[in-house]
Formats: sequence, structure tokens, C-alpha cells
Amino acid sequence: MPTPLVTIAVPIYNVKECLPALFASLEAQSFSNFECILVDDGSSDGSGAVCDEQVRRDARFSVVHQKNAGVCSARNAGIRAAKGRFVVLCDQDDQLAPRTLEWALAEQQAHPDQLIVWPFTRSPEAFAAQPGSYSTTCFGRGETLRYFASDLFIYVWNKLLPTEVLRAMPALFTEGMVGGGEDFDFMARFLPAFFALHPGGGVRQIEAPLYYWNLENEKSVSKWQGNHAHYCQKQFAFFNRVKSAFAPFYEQEPRQIAQCMNRILRPVVFGLTLAKQNGEPASECWQSPELAEMLDWLRQNRWYTDFYLPLRLRCAPLARAMLRWQEQRPALYWKCYWLGYYLLARGWQRL
Repeated sequence: MPTPLVTIAVPIYNVKECLPALFASLEAQSFSNFECILVDDGSSDGSGAVCDEQVRRDARFSVVHQKNAGVCSARNAGIRAAKGRFVVLCDQDDQLAPRTLEWALAEQQAHPDQLIVWPFTRSPEAFAAQPGSYSTTCFGRGETLRYFASDLFIYVWNKLLPTEVLRAMPALFTEGMVGGGEDFDFMARFLPAFFALHPGGGVRQIEAPLYYWNLENEKSVSKWQGNHAHYCQKQFAFFNRVKSAFAPFYEQEPRQIAQCMNRILRPVVFGLTLAKQNGEPASECWQSPELAEMLDWLRQNRWYTDFYLPLRLRCAPLARAMLRWQEQRPALYWKCYWLGYYLLARGWQRL
């Protein structure tokens, strides 16, 4: 078997019913020179045996069996064992579209200083209806904050990660971190390492939903490790990491800063819903210096976002209601949006 160009690393824990679909999507790749490292993280449901059988069926697959240590440990084990020039991370219950590796490698060959990324979909129908061609969107070095604000930055499984960058990082995933923060923590450290090796680079996004994120599985990585206590505070910690990763932060283009803040304030509002469910006081949110910093910057620079009004008024019930109305009663959501704009921010720039 030739040296693989790409390593696909998959952390696996107690999800044997999803593995056939995952394996089929990897075997269907139009680019075949890859290895897939399955890291069985101490499964007790027979997932390890399913992985062993896949290794017997396809020589491109190998398996690492380890004691249960969490998804970060499993991903680290897969990356450390990688032989490919690039690493693609994939979660155990998800799937890659057939041309993912082919298209990503073609873009990387044409643009070697770019980080190649792609969108995801939660819709099985949209994933099945893959396009025959694609366009790309490029985010230059000065536009990476705008890429972060696009909501695709934080995920690790929609990127062609150069192994040389991974090897240059002092640490990979922070083991023991759970609840969704591990991906952001990794990417906030990966991006500076990438630009250190590719100072003239940027981010190039293939505009096709090449990754299927399966949220229907109750054992999803996104679900079984979730810890949503003090969720608002985690978002404020993310904001501080963003400022560090994109330093000097306030020298970035103002619209990108506003988009970034909006990207963080939305989950803060979601955190107010979780706080109520968990019996946590909303005062933990209102007293945060990070919240005051973001709202003050938006006011001083005259940028209006949809949740500015309830957050500025410190009205958790209104914030939670607007978040709910956004999906369930959009007409009422937009009435509140425009009411806030005309009451507090008429003449401001809107995102």
C-alpha cells in the first residue's frame, strides 16, 4: 500500500449502529489514497469488534483500542498515528460526501497556502443531493475574523488540516475538556500555528455541503459529552480566546468585529435559557465584563444586532423569548428587532 496522502481520524465510542454508514461513506471516496485510523475509546457495546471487522475488510483502515479517555484523547491518538500529509477529522456518527477528499486536495494543490474548508448539512436530503461542481469563497488573512463569524470556524471536522501544522503545535486537543469548547479551543490555537507556517495564506471554502452532521443519533459526540452548566461564562471565555487568536483584535475591520461579537452574543442568549433550566442566576451573565465590553463597543461604533436590546436592558425573559420567536414566530421576532432598532439605535449600521 502506498504512503497515504490523507489520514482520516475517527474517535469511536459506543455507536456500532452508526458505523456501517460511516464506513460506506469513506469507502465511497473518489480519492482512494487515504488511511483511516479508527480510535476505539473503550467502547462497551461491540463497536471495537465492528472496527476490527472493517480493518479485515479494507486494508486502508486500522484501529487503535484504548481505555475510555474522551473524544479529545481519541482525536489526539488518531492524529499522532497519522501518516498522511493531511488529516481530516470525522465524528463517529457522521459521513463524508464521495468527492470530499478529491475536491479538497485539488483546491489545496492549486492554493497550497490556503486552509481548505467546506460547509456541513444536517439534512439527509441535502447531503444526498451533492452537486456535480462547486464554487469557492476565499477569506484572506485580513478576513479570517469574518470566517469565524460565519459559524464554520469552530468545527474541526470540515477542514483539510496540514499535518506539518499539527506537528508544529505545542499541544493538540485539550484532554478532559467537554461541552463543545474543545473544538473552539483547538481551532483558536491551530489558526495562529497555520499562519506562522503560511504567513501569506488564508481560508478557502468549497461551497458544497460535503459533511453530514447527524444530530438524530442520541449518542452523538455533540450530545453525549455535553456539559451546559454556566454556558454564558463559557461564551465569554471564548470571546477572550478569540481576541487572543485574532490579536490585535480591535485593529480588525469594524464590520468583522461586529460580526464576531454577534456570533458570540447569540449563544450567550441561549445560555440564558440554559441558566433558567439549571437554576443559575442571570446575574452571572449581566455582571460579566466581557458582555459590557461587547455591548459598549457596539454602541460606540454604532452597530446594531438582533439581541442588542434585551442584553442592553438586561431582560433575560425578552432575550429568551426572541430566541424562541426567531424559529417559531418570526413575525413577532422581527417586530421586536425593529422596535429595538428604532428605540435604541436608529441610524446605526445593521448586521
